[in-house]
Amino acid sequence: MKKVILGSMMFLTGSLSLAVLLGGSMANDGTINGCFSAFGNISKYGLTSVLHSFLAIAVIGFFIALGGLVDKHDP
Repeated sequence: MKKVILGSMMFLTGSLSLAVLLGGSMANDGTINGCFSAFGNISKYGLTSVLHSFLAIAVIGFFIALGGLVDKHDP
């Protein structure tokens, strides 16, 4: 049960952080060939490593929660 809660909180934290980062990047008026680009703004400000870190936290949290659901030895 503890693994499920930890994994769920990690997944929630990672996904909310991704949403805030992607939403905040669209608040700027940066365009590429006349189209708004969230990833263009993220790379322009050097936040691609932060994006990858948040994505890794969300994926690791998902697999921890999934492993906690499958684990039968946890009392």
